[in-house]
Amino acid sequence: MNLAQAVAKRTIELLKIKNMTQYRLVKITCLNEKTISDLLHFKTADVKLSTIYLITNALEVSMVEFFNSPLFNSNNVFI
Repeated sequence: MNLAQAVAKRTIELLKIKNMTQYRLVKITCLNEKTISDLLHFKTADVKLSTIYLITNALEVSMVEFFNSPLFNSNNVFI
């Protein structure tokens, strides 16, 4: 999987844990609805660090917590 897919999977995972909807994520981050939708539906080839930062803030997790997942192991992600 590529990095954007790993970010999408981790975001979906945390949305479930935090019991948050995609709509709520859009509202808290102030990101475009299409940006979030494309990310979460694996239609994004690349993701900006600033987008990840806004998502982690909305989900109330640190960047370290976000990336502390087996999804981001070097064996799982390619660039």
